[in-house]
Amino acid sequence: MKRSTSSVRQQPSLWLLFILRLGKCFKPRYLSTVCIIFIILTCLRLISYTTSNQLILTKFKLIIKEEIMINNYALLNPCNSNEIKTLLQSTSSYNNNNNNDGRPQPTIERLHKLFQILISHENKYRTIFDYLDIFRFNDFYNTLRPFANNTERLQNIYCLFRQYINISDNGHIVIKQNFITYLKLVSNYLSDGFKKQHLTWNITSKDQIQKPVIILAADSLFYNTLQGSMSTINNYLKDYIVAIYDLQLNIKHLNMIKENCERCIIIPFPFAQIAPIAPHVRNLRYFAWKPIVIQDAVRRFGTIIYGDTSIRYKTSNFDRLLIDNMIRGFSCRELPGQYLPCFTLSKTFLWFNETFSTFEDIYIAEAGFVAVTDNFLSRLILKTWVTCALDSMCIAPYAYRTYCKRANASTDIHRFDQSTLVTALSFYFFPSPRQNNKTKPAPYDMYTSIQENLADVKRNAGVKNYFTSRKNLNLQQNSSKTTVKIH
Repeated sequence: MKRSTSSVRQQPSLWLLFILRLGKCFKPRYLSTVCIIFIILTCLRLISYTTSNQLILTKFKLIIKEEIMINNYALLNPCNSNEIKTLLQSTSSYNNNNNNDGRPQPTIERLHKLFQILISHENKYRTIFDYLDIFRFNDFYNTLRPFANNTERLQNIYCLFRQYINISDNGHIVIKQNFITYLKLVSNYLSDGFKKQHLTWNITSKDQIQKPVIILAADSLFYNTLQGSMSTINNYLKDYIVAIYDLQLNIKHLNMIKENCERCIIIPFPFAQIAPIAPHVRNLRYFAWKPIVIQDAVRRFGTIIYGDTSIRYKTSNFDRLLIDNMIRGFSCRELPGQYLPCFTLSKTFLWFNETFSTFEDIYIAEAGFVAVTDNFLSRLILKTWVTCALDSMCIAPYAYRTYCKRANASTDIHRFDQSTLVTALSFYFFPSPRQNNKTKPAPYDMYTSIQENLADVKRNAGVKNYFTSRKNLNLQQNSSKTTVKIH
């Protein structure tokens, strides 16, 4: 018996009725197209969902792996405990708890504001920072690199960063209170060097002191003063490597340097890399080139002594200075009696989110004779100084004036590199004790390490024929030696 199917034909299902009615509104080929598009979109969504899950899983695995590496690093590579032990054993009489002292000092609030200023410039100066190996807070783990191939030193720098400053992947920064304690210990240790010996002076052996590379920079206008400085370098620092940054020396001068100084390394200043972003660097009288030269030299050589061409060296006894720089990283020479606001345009202070009145009792310092050793503090100091130098409104502002309380006057005197350097240093060093309107040497003052005049400053005192004379003398000596050998 056959089953009747008439009822099926006479009573179509609801979905079939819907299709039939829809067919009256749309042509079949349009419906087919819509169905195909719907199927394709569904497949793409499924693929995207799967890929997204895979990416999330991969990223999660990388994060876990990085955390494991960081934790293992912290366990296997503790920070320099000898340095901390030395700082804790310091018995200096330094005391900065005077509530009436309005001078600037490191605080979490000041440093946080400063770091935010630095972060705000990181994208603009990214290519320059990459060229100079300056770390970026917004990509810290990929941009903190070893200087002079010294990975051991980098490990300690990295360890101290992790110990004192939390930096997230997006550049968010949390400064720990123990960072301020560390800065206070450093300032405390260095503050009384001109009265008593530092502990590290007697326990640091000669082979632990890295010999610095002597750094100079000049253009053709300062070629004669360069010769004058080289004459004292050859007298006192005969076995030191010398690096000369070419700020547009002419071919004749470059050849003369090469012929007369075999140990000299000539390094072209990177105008091509920097000027397109910071064109004011080409104006040498702004001295924006100087922090860049020092940063570049430190990344190449690790430990350096920079001197302007006006510097005339008087000794090679830098041991105590270099030992102390292992802790503080950076040292220069204060100019007692010359106060920072009297030689700094107010806009420079505003760039740092500060006011001139804060610095009324702070001495300015020389920027023409500095010693730098790569370490945790010098990385921060140089990043701050170079960032300021790259912004003309920080290092060379216009249409602003100074406000000098000491002279009760306002002027347009500005010392560019010196003004910005001391302002930057105030974020990382506590001010030295001040009594009877007189301030003891700052922790970054070379005088706290060596109470000698390491070098004189002789401005506009050039030596015209020093290299030429040496060349002729060498030729005569070689000629006489050859004659003796022939006979």
